[in-house]
Amino acid sequence: MLVEVARAAVAGAGGSGEGGVAGGWGAGYDGFWCTVRPPEGVPAPPEQGWKLHVSAAATVAAEVLSAVATVIAEDPCTFKFAMDRETLHQVNSRNSDRGSAGKFITVYPADEEQFRRLAAELHLATEGMPGPVVLSDRQFAPGSLVHYRYGAFSGRAELGNDGAYRSILTGPDGERFEDVRAATYRCPPWAADPLREAPSLVAGPARTGAGEAGAVRNGSGAGGGAKGGGGVLVGGRYALTAAVRHSAKGGVFLGTDTTDGTAVVVKQARAHIEVDRAGTEARSALRHEARMLAELAGHGLTARPLDLIEQQDSLLLVQQHIAGQPLGSWVAAQLTRDGAPDVPWERAQPMALALVDLLERVHRVGVVLRDLAPGNVLVRDDGPAGAPAPAALCLIDLELACAAGTRAGTAGTPGYRAPEQRGPAAVADPAADRYALGGLLFLLATGHDPLLPEAEQLPGADPVPERLDRWLALAARTGRTARQLAPLIAELRAPDPADRCSLERARELLGAPAGPPPAPAAQPLDRLLRDGLRRLTETATPHRPDRLWPTVPGGLLTDPCNVQHGAAGVVALLARALTVHPEAEPTLRQAVHWIERRCAAEPVVLPGLHFGRSGTAWALLDAAEALGDPAAAARARRLAEPVPVRWPNPDVCHGAAGAGFLRLRLGDHPAALAGARALLAAAGEEPYGTVWPVPKTFDSGLAGITHLGYGHGVAGVGAFLLAVHLATGDDAALDGARRAARTLAATVRSGAGGPGGAGGPGGRGGAVAGWWPQSAGDPASVRLAHWCSGSSGVGSFLVRLWRATGDAEAGELALAAGQAVLDNRWHSGTSACHGLAGDGEFLLDLADATGEDRFRDGAAEFAELIGARAVLRGGLLVLPDETGTGCAAAYGTGTAGPLAFLLRLREGGPRLWLDPVGPGAAAATASPNPGTPITSARMTEVRA
Repeated sequence: MLVEVARAAVAGAGGSGEGGVAGGWGAGYDGFWCTVRPPEGVPAPPEQGWKLHVSAAATVAAEVLSAVATVIAEDPCTFKFAMDRETLHQVNSRNSDRGSAGKFITVYPADEEQFRRLAAELHLATEGMPGPVVLSDRQFAPGSLVHYRYGAFSGRAELGNDGAYRSILTGPDGERFEDVRAATYRCPPWAADPLREAPSLVAGPARTGAGEAGAVRNGSGAGGGAKGGGGVLVGGRYALTAAVRHSAKGGVFLGTDTTDGTAVVVKQARAHIEVDRAGTEARSALRHEARMLAELAGHGLTARPLDLIEQQDSLLLVQQHIAGQPLGSWVAAQLTRDGAPDVPWERAQPMALALVDLLERVHRVGVVLRDLAPGNVLVRDDGPAGAPAPAALCLIDLELACAAGTRAGTAGTPGYRAPEQRGPAAVADPAADRYALGGLLFLLATGHDPLLPEAEQLPGADPVPERLDRWLALAARTGRTARQLAPLIAELRAPDPADRCSLERARELLGAPAGPPPAPAAQPLDRLLRDGLRRLTETATPHRPDRLWPTVPGGLLTDPCNVQHGAAGVVALLARALTVHPEAEPTLRQAVHWIERRCAAEPVVLPGLHFGRSGTAWALLDAAEALGDPAAAARARRLAEPVPVRWPNPDVCHGAAGAGFLRLRLGDHPAALAGARALLAAAGEEPYGTVWPVPKTFDSGLAGITHLGYGHGVAGVGAFLLAVHLATGDDAALDGARRAARTLAATVRSGAGGPGGAGGPGGRGGAVAGWWPQSAGDPASVRLAHWCSGSSGVGSFLVRLWRATGDAEAGELALAAGQAVLDNRWHSGTSACHGLAGDGEFLLDLADATGEDRFRDGAAEFAELIGARAVLRGGLLVLPDETGTGCAAAYGTGTAGPLAFLLRLREGGPRLWLDPVGPGAAAATASPNPGTPITSARMTEVRA
């Protein structure tokens, strides 16, 4: 273990010390890093300054750590390192964040003098050893493992205006500079590089290391780097013109062969980045890919390899450029917006046959792909016109392909990887490719990757294939392609490789008539709700200071008390669920105290309802009322006092409209009215109507946006202004809400539903669906359907405006939005923010407003679609989060939002976060509709 190496290296400093290191040294472990602290009396590191990173290839990790620890034992300071080989693999992995890749050891010098000494000594101690370049840093010298940058050491992260924590560096005159670990070197303007000031300490000129585009950016190396007329030249011949993508292992670039104008693709592999768990280095994998391309290109299956170029620490593969689009993009373009789940059969069948033929030709050569996935199949632009044919398909990214029978280790893309490919001793078998082919056919049948959380390995657990069958059976109710492909998918996706059908059998089934749709085994709503709530109580971690519940990767840096990713959304759900799940009361009480403690330690108070303090205070008030705890209610109100109702960002999620909703929930109508007046004053006018932009000068990733949707734009602001009017009778607020509705009427993008009422349960043939883009200037193809941006959120505002005022146009647009949501149901995830749960909540709003069964039936079908993806964990049926593979608890992106929808579907009541009332309220706050009911017959009048 690497910890033992560090212990031995500092042992010369004296006897055993606390933490099990030596000589008064101490060690701490957080599951990933081992942090080693020097003996008492050694100056503590500052909060910010020049830090050192030392990289290492896995093969020399112990030697590099020993050398570094020995140097630091003689010149003590704090350092940390990846604590074992597995964590080092993650640091050096192709999947590592580009700004973090290669950072095996981090050293925190006490001052610039020590920084200079250690940089030189560590370079000498590790000279000649292999390791990757750290992209975020400057390399001490060419080929050195030692890198450096100016950054935060131990300063507390600060909550930024978008609700995420960030490291802020402070200059001598109070200047502020965000400490971003990006894939390029950044330095605060006030910080002078100590090594460039003292060149005698440096073995060579300090420079930025070769990055993903090392050949492009640095312009050095034999035969390459010179600027050409069409871009940077590689190998003195290939002009790189554009970057396609970046990753820790290197970039992919478009270019031109300057000798004849041929279009090329150039793939880069950086030294000592690992592409698999066996430690295969990226350059070796790229050489292997070049051999595979050469073998298959002659059969018309791949692009032709043209050149292999070594440059700096990278290997560059130049290959023929074939114009086309990945299969996943092709499928997305074929999906209709008429409520059908699948690619139409007249296009799906030829594509399925083409895929079978493609795979058959590969296997005939004796090769197993091992990673047959939508991103690795290219639908050529120059293929035969009309239906897809084998000649229209080719393969890309073949680094995992190998000869059949080769012992090749773990491989494959999640959802398409066969079970037998997960072990380190996996053997390349054509049956694994047939399993992946079943995944591609599932994509044709549903528009989704076959991605679900893994079930526990217990008797009675539902394996992934059975749960996918349930999902497919739901799609087969209305989709001919899903119905036609379901039997074949089941045969190809058999867990046992021996049970998977042959490609000949696949071809036969593709020509066979479709049978009746299979009957889906629906998950019972009561059990999904009961098990999901119980899971939330079992997975709470009140002993941990960082997070009360786990969250999705995208929420790790956000406030752990917020609604979107944190504890507040879960608490609000548990408060509403106490009547059906009283066992949650102890967890709810613990959660309230945890949030209160955490908020007391957080000095930054942001206004947003979903990313700020407003949602947190709302949730605590809901919990206090549900628990019958007046003292907790008083504390929630005190927590809400400093929340500002005026804020540069006007939106619901992060800004002033969200804070205004909190004031309405508190019954503080004067403050809510003041917030409404401020928003009315901040409104802008565009040719299409009134908008609420985020100022370009605001310190936010949203600066300059002008969105239409509920989460960040016009619909959310309009909903707040309407709610203020309903609470206070203010006419100016109502006028603002009407102006917002006119903006949404001017920007709707309409389209007819499919024939025969394919738009949803009880739907109507030719029904008009209303979609909205994120912003008015988006391309015509952008048509969004969800709560944060799109039909669901826009409709949630418009249906309330219609109920409150009888505005017929608002009602018609709300129904059109409902049709869009129904039509889009097959192509959605499960979440509340941008998935079935949030969309289903809107259908319940429409059902309450119109009395139409089709909306309640649609919501019930959404519940079925959510339940089809449930997984057994700890004996409980648990819903997936937005990743499709995890089960994090968060409201906006995890399981709590879908559970809130299921609870409201079963129990009724107002909608959480939109209707500013407590958990005991019996109905929405909007007044009964005083106008003419909007019915199906009036849909033809919807504005285009």
